[in-house]
Amino acid sequence: MTTTLTPRPATPAPAPAPAKVFGGLLRTVLRLHRWALWLWVAYVVLGAGLLLWAWGTMGDDARALLAACEPGRGSHPRCPEALQDVWTTYDVLLRLGLFAVLAAPFLVGAWAAASLTAREMETGTADLAWTQSVPPARWLTAKLALPAVAATAGITLLLALYRLAHAAGDDVRHVTWYGAVPQWWGEDFFTAMGVIAVPRVLCAVAVGVLLGLLLKRTLASLGTGVLLMAAAAVKFAVGRYQLWPSEIRHGYEADAPSPRWDTNAGEWPLDSGAVTGSGEHVGYDYDCLDAVSGDGRRPGGADADVDAFYDCLRADGYTDVWVTYHPEDHFWPLQLVESGIWLAVAALAVFLSYRVLRRRTA
Repeated sequence: MTTTLTPRPATPAPAPAPAKVFGGLLRTVLRLHRWALWLWVAYVVLGAGLLLWAWGTMGDDARALLAACEPGRGSHPRCPEALQDVWTTYDVLLRLGLFAVLAAPFLVGAWAAASLTAREMETGTADLAWTQSVPPARWLTAKLALPAVAATAGITLLLALYRLAHAAGDDVRHVTWYGAVPQWWGEDFFTAMGVIAVPRVLCAVAVGVLLGLLLKRTLASLGTGVLLMAAAAVKFAVGRYQLWPSEIRHGYEADAPSPRWDTNAGEWPLDSGAVTGSGEHVGYDYDCLDAVSGDGRRPGGADADVDAFYDCLRADGYTDVWVTYHPEDHFWPLQLVESGIWLAVAALAVFLSYRVLRRRTA
């Protein structure tokens, strides 16, 4: 008896699992939010165009006009009017470019909160993505990475162009009465001439993503994101002086404008007062200012009677006056400390976003 053995058909090898390419997810996010990206590009191009235009108005023609208007040279027949026209155009364009820099974090934060995550959570698009072999953590990473890169590149370009345009007007600003030299601690100069706008934008992206995950409502996330960013910006503008130890100066000299603010040009005055006999620094209402009136119109000045001021001060029971201030070289320490705080908040928001997502998808 012969038995024929039929060989079993070979089992086909399992098809390899499709590679999970992170770049594909990035392309999906980019395609989903392409209109927001194009609007951001248009915003940056508009701000860059305004700043380049401002820089162009202070080019060779403006420098030639400025040279022609210097005393002792062949004066231009319309020096005041011509310089005023040039400066007005430059100043308007520079202010519009500055507004583009200052408003960028709020716009980015509003979009990140409303569109990047909240809308997808509200419409269920995120749940659909998680069922298409896209791990939630990878989905969130793509949501954070792409906007962060785009926002950083755009705001960095605007900052670089603002510094270029601002420096172009220094010649006119310093040799004419047009445009007082800006105070370095002012919100406009401090933000646009430093680096804090970059971490502020990154913080706006991170906080916006977190709000979208928590609230899951587009309008609620948008409004909350704008309010939080505005509150933080105002808080820093008001309390920035506390980010770095201030310096103190004692005494009053005749060439100072007033003992109330006995600081030099470029120094940021913070507080002032008097020193008691025991050495304690206290507030002071400066009743003795009348004793130092130099020109009869305002206290202090080169003709101030400093001895009369100190005689009056001692009669009130004080020995000296003091003032606290930030010198100009505190600009970068204040910049770095504030930038570190923005980045720390951004890192915390990213950490909490992953925690929230993990609990929601467990």
